[in-house]
Amino acid sequence: MMASDQMARHVLVTRRIEEVSGIRPVTLLIASGIALITAILILTGIAANHLRQQALSAAERELARVGSVLAAASNRSLDAIDAQLAGIAGGLSQNANTDSQRFREAASAPETNALLQSRLGRPARLVGLALIGSNGELLNHAGAWHPGISAGNSAGDSADAGSDMAARLRAMPARASLIGVAIRDPKTGALSLPFAHRVDSPSGIPLGAVVGMVPATYFTSLFASVPLAPDAVIVLLGPEGAILARHPAQPGKAQTAVKDTDLAAVFRDASETFVRHASAPEGGWQIEALRALADYPAAVAVSRSADQILAEWSHQILWFGGFAVIGAFAIGVMIYLIARQFQTHDTIAEMRAERIEGEKIEIERARLAVEAELLKSERLSVLGQLTATVAHELRNPLSAIRNTLFAVKELTTNAGVKLDRPIARMERSIERCDRIISDLLEYTRNRELNRTSVRFDRWLADMLAEQSVPPAVVLAPELGAADAIVPVDADRVRRVVINLVENAAQALAETAPDREKRISVRTSTQDGELVLVVEDTGPGIAPENLSRIFEPLFSTKSFGTGLGLPTVKQIVTQHGGIITVESELGRGTCVTVRLPLQPDAMAEAMAEAMEEVKVAA
Repeated sequence: MMASDQMARHVLVTRRIEEVSGIRPVTLLIASGIALITAILILTGIAANHLRQQALSAAERELARVGSVLAAASNRSLDAIDAQLAGIAGGLSQNANTDSQRFREAASAPETNALLQSRLGRPARLVGLALIGSNGELLNHAGAWHPGISAGNSAGDSADAGSDMAARLRAMPARASLIGVAIRDPKTGALSLPFAHRVDSPSGIPLGAVVGMVPATYFTSLFASVPLAPDAVIVLLGPEGAILARHPAQPGKAQTAVKDTDLAAVFRDASETFVRHASAPEGGWQIEALRALADYPAAVAVSRSADQILAEWSHQILWFGGFAVIGAFAIGVMIYLIARQFQTHDTIAEMRAERIEGEKIEIERARLAVEAELLKSERLSVLGQLTATVAHELRNPLSAIRNTLFAVKELTTNAGVKLDRPIARMERSIERCDRIISDLLEYTRNRELNRTSVRFDRWLADMLAEQSVPPAVVLAPELGAADAIVPVDADRVRRVVINLVENAAQALAETAPDREKRISVRTSTQDGELVLVVEDTGPGIAPENLSRIFEPLFSTKSFGTGLGLPTVKQIVTQHGGIITVESELGRGTCVTVRLPLQPDAMAEAMAEAMEEVKVAA
């Protein structure tokens, strides 16, 4: 009566909801599921865009930091070279710096040439030194101060180079020193940078300059010492945008200068690093950080390809998006199953309510009430277990996805970090979800048995021969049921035997190495039943856990769903059998399964044996 009244109330409540809202509960459930899945996908897109911006911001900060460090280091290196050139200028006599004539005479003196020779290959490793007049005339030189010009030649290209440096000094009177455009040696192909230090009279009249040829490798070796991504490029730029030095070098390729207008803001404020997104020479776009040197008209540019920066992000988002889709699919499946249960329950409740209303006999009402109560208990039990299991076990993979997202966010802040561990965690979560869903479906599916008459010992021997156990475990069949025939669903009973043997093998894995690891599988017949015994020498089951081993979701292991033994009991009960478990701590566990024999199985076995004897005779 109570169950019938509850069903009737359920129908009335459902109809009332439809009348007030105009929406069926199942439709509302499906709409909520679609909204939840949509929210998950939208949040995934937002998170992906956030990670992309984070990857770009991290790259910008890293390039800006490296650019600042390299600019400071390059400035210190040029300070050392400038001090060396200033020392050469100071080596001339004090009177030589009073007017142009005396400066020319002192600069052309043999002892000045000896001074220049002695300063070659100093800490800056200058490959050439020269003294030029205010009009660019070459007064003295030592070493290959201009590539491709012999030591005795003081005209032609050398004069042109001197005139160029003198013109640059005149154009920037506020500068005491400057760097010229890189010059390539026609014989060796090596690049050198002319670095000039101005020489003025005490009254400020320009007399000339000391020019040193600095090998470009002096700067590229400095750039190469910085740990950066393989696609990073470091460039030393002149004030007009000319590339003075580059790491890594590009042999055989022309160096493209940067537009002056792009560098104007950089040279105006040497205390700030400018970060910009620019077109890459080879196509696409790149992130570039520019920092001007504090004391010299040059700047350091550090750049990386945006495609390379986002390559790792793309890989991470592919995994993250995949897990989001899997999570959305799992939610959709859960909503579908719950909706099906609602529809079934509603249909059954309506049928029972209509029948109860039309019946007048109290006995029929009582019978219908009992049936409704049993049906409701069964449906609600399966629905409750299904919903609780799916909701409970999905939290672990979803938690793994969230933890992986956190790890991805942390890893993206540092370029070049591998993602092996987070990816492995994600893969384990997927495998666990798949295993949980398989066990859950197996337990909740009420399949009809496909019984066949099986000679149990022969069938069991063949199956055990295919069963694999760890090398240290001995699987010992002791089959004593002769030719007993049992009507069973072979596939379902196979699952019973496999689960029991695997549980025993897992228990033996926890025993001491020096202890015997043995699984005995015995069969016999007793009182019209087949008796199957699976016994192991494992650690046993604690008494407080023994009474709960057939409860769904109960497990003492750190893995699994706790549905193995409940499924075994379900299959045995479905065959009309009985399963019992005996265990003692430190000695092992014994599981006994009793299945009814086929009627007159022994008589049929004897008749078949007689037929075989006759045939043999």
